[in-house]
Amino acid sequence: MRRQSIPAVLIGALAVAGCSVSPVLAQKRPVSSYKELHYPPLHKIQVPEPVRFEMPNGVIVYLVEDHELPTISVAATIRVGSRWEPVAKAGLASITGTVMRTGGTSSRNGDQLDEELDRLGAYVETGIGDDTGNASVSVLKEDIDKGLTILADVIQHPAFPQDKIDLAKISQRDRIARRNDNPMGIAFREFSRTIYGRDSAYAHQTEYATIDSIQREDLVAFHKEFFQPENVILGAWGDFKSGEMRTRIEKAFGGWERGGRPKPETPAVDPGARKRAGIYVINKDDVNQTTVLMGKLAGRRDDPDYFSLDVMNDILGGGFASRLFSQVRSEQGLAYAVGSQWSAGYDHPGVFSAMGGTKSGTTVKIIQAMKHEIDNLAQGEVTDDELQRSKDGILKGAAFDYDSTGKIVERLMSYEYFGYPRDYLQRYQDGIRKVSKEDVERVAKQQLKSDEFAILVLGKEKDFDQPLSTLGKVTPIDITIPKPKEQALAAATPESIAKGKELLGRVRKAMGGDALLAVKDYSSQAELIITMGQGQMILQTESTVNLAGKALNKMSTPMGEMVQGYDGQVTWMKTPQGVQEAPASTHAEMEAQFFRDTIALVRGFDTGGLTVQALGASADALEGIAVSDPARKLQVTLFVDPKTDLIAKKIYTGSLMGAPGELEEIYDDYRVVGGMKLPYHMVINQAGKRKVEEKVKEIKINPGLEDAAYKKP
Repeated sequence: MRRQSIPAVLIGALAVAGCSVSPVLAQKRPVSSYKELHYPPLHKIQVPEPVRFEMPNGVIVYLVEDHELPTISVAATIRVGSRWEPVAKAGLASITGTVMRTGGTSSRNGDQLDEELDRLGAYVETGIGDDTGNASVSVLKEDIDKGLTILADVIQHPAFPQDKIDLAKISQRDRIARRNDNPMGIAFREFSRTIYGRDSAYAHQTEYATIDSIQREDLVAFHKEFFQPENVILGAWGDFKSGEMRTRIEKAFGGWERGGRPKPETPAVDPGARKRAGIYVINKDDVNQTTVLMGKLAGRRDDPDYFSLDVMNDILGGGFASRLFSQVRSEQGLAYAVGSQWSAGYDHPGVFSAMGGTKSGTTVKIIQAMKHEIDNLAQGEVTDDELQRSKDGILKGAAFDYDSTGKIVERLMSYEYFGYPRDYLQRYQDGIRKVSKEDVERVAKQQLKSDEFAILVLGKEKDFDQPLSTLGKVTPIDITIPKPKEQALAAATPESIAKGKELLGRVRKAMGGDALLAVKDYSSQAELIITMGQGQMILQTESTVNLAGKALNKMSTPMGEMVQGYDGQVTWMKTPQGVQEAPASTHAEMEAQFFRDTIALVRGFDTGGLTVQALGASADALEGIAVSDPARKLQVTLFVDPKTDLIAKKIYTGSLMGAPGELEEIYDDYRVVGGMKLPYHMVINQAGKRKVEEKVKEIKINPGLEDAAYKKP
């Protein structure tokens, strides 16, 4: 029966009757401090006894009845994960898990699957994480047979259609493009890579090159290798009778034959991970706050000292009453966020980290303050109050891991997956209760040796209160996102180089010759028609380019005016929400756009270290010319109409509302402006589809915009 709330009018009657409804009401006198409040012992978490059985083909099943709602959920945990994918094909596991669902199966494609689930009012989800794969279905109880049939089909017979693979790869590229936009995310990612190693199974990351290398046959082979019944644990909970549910599951999954392949072994952690002490810095000029992480390789959950280490961590940085929070944040005012975590793994060592966020001008101070608190705990004593408060907090928090039947079943499946006893929860609670002050002091002395920590600092170095070198040797970390590979060019010859320069010389003459060389800056007003998944959006723009290396773009949008500026050093953005420096990815794209600017290229192709190479005639009878900047690793291919000697199109790798990819710009409607011929119409295509159309209204030559206009406000 669902528990109902107690009407307030009854509380007084309950108190008069002697029922203890709260520690406050039960007091015989007013209390002067919260410390006088006494709470009853925590109730023991009641985990329902599941029905567990193993099918002849190796599938392990957990069943827990829950008749509160007329629904049934079934989840599968599969022994698969990104830690088993080849580093050179990083992203393979995630894409496989995504396309299993979006691509449908050999009997129903993704769209048909969506329609069927919509009719049922059900959902099916799949995914592959670091160390597990998952698939699940939730349906009304009368539709459970259909739901199980769909789930079994998705797990066993994914179709992996190419169009859905391409969509998943686009999504992965978008994530790569945005991965340096969140400072906190960068810090934790790079700290993990620092500890485990950059190519570790536990820390390698996707790149454009690894995504581009993934083919359909890779997904098929990866699925075949890991998706076999011996690697699957099923859990079901909801409104059913266990005996009947067992029959249904055996019918849906019983025909799945054993794969016979050995279960994958847990990848080893590099022994060097225990020796990463030192100071590492990520210099990021577009932030005004610093993120600090310090720590080391931790342990596993089956470590006999895990319970003591968990309590130790809570005392150090586990909450508002922890030492790091109360001292570094509350007392010294050095942090807007500070804490620590002992992230023990189930089957491999996790990472211990203490984190602090501060303003740039107190970077070294917060490092010293955090180390001071860590060293104090390692060398000093723990109070009775700290011990009890931490143990109570941990035990109370554990209840939220078991506040639904689904969480309970999935927790039991995790214990089965990693080889832990089914009563691990009870063992964990008992272990926490038994931790003593002596236990905490012992493990703190063993583990909290701050001189053995890796210390990672992300921030604006030039604004730090002191150079990080005052703390020791500093190792910089490069977070530059490697660009997608440009199309390989044939080896240049003296003839192709000379031909390329000759062609661009003709373009320069056709565009205006001396008039072109006299351009210092220019501006244009235009209408942009942007095609997106939801339809078209029309924007009004005004752009100014200073050929000394500056740009200013204004755009009227439904959300208000947006301005983007580049003064040759800093890229900034102004929106209705305020002004800020642009992310590194936007800054890099702005610099690349300036390199590709038609007037700048044609004016300066024979100066400034650029290389030029004729490529011959294209299929549409245009003359191709590759222009490269080797120092900045930038490249663009121009296509010249031999009838007019004007540029008809460009092809390059760039970003357009997302991850970088190959873009094609097509020009026409050339008009005479200030003695030059310039295009008044442009179309940008990506993957053969029109994405942007620009209709120029007016172009001004040498408007003379002041340098201050390009500066960040």
